[in-house]
Amino acid sequence: MKKIVYLFLLMFTVFFSYAQQEKIENIGQYFDSNFKPSPFFTYYYKDIDNNFIPFIGNWIYQNGNQTFILTLWKVEKVPGYPNNPPKYYIDKLRGHYKLVQNYGQPNEQLIYTSQMNIGNSTMPLETIVMGNQPIEPYKMSGFVYDITGVVNPAYPLGVKGQLSMEINPVNLNTAQWKVILPMGMRGSDEPSTFTIPTNITLTKVNQ
Repeated sequence: MKKIVYLFLLMFTVFFSYAQQEKIENIGQYFDSNFKPSPFFTYYYKDIDNNFIPFIGNWIYQNGNQTFILTLWKVEKVPGYPNNPPKYYIDKLRGHYKLVQNYGQPNEQLIYTSQMNIGNSTMPLETIVMGNQPIEPYKMSGFVYDITGVVNPAYPLGVKGQLSMEINPVNLNTAQWKVILPMGMRGSDEPSTFTIPTNITLTKVNQ
């Protein structure tokens, strides 16, 4: 009996020690259904190929005297689960958007922005644009929440849109931005009319 208990404790110790070891994998592995992670490691799905880099920075679209501005950045090693320790870590592409009038002029005026607090709290919304990681060069997909219209209290993040952004490989300073309603069932009172642009060509203005 003592031998069985000892063997069990030894196996548990080995398993636990391996589970604490971090193993770095290309972020594409996280989205590859053929990749089978081992329970012996805590994985970090990293942007090894730097596919995020072309997206990072400020992008604009001008329509008359109004300018839509998108700002994207990379957040490294985000915990995959709120567990302690987490099941895995992953790099993420995040951002915010805003619409301004008379962009860059002394009389510039903010029309709307996704940078706001949650409800009446002082806690900011961390992310409105959530990129499902560009795992191939110049292509990113994810979701964007249009909080610019009249907000239904039942849907505090506004209209949920399925986002795709594809950078022109011939001209890396331009990208196509498209937003559509996601597939699937929707609540009868769920907002579905976008205020933010849904099909535009963005131009990168800086890094």
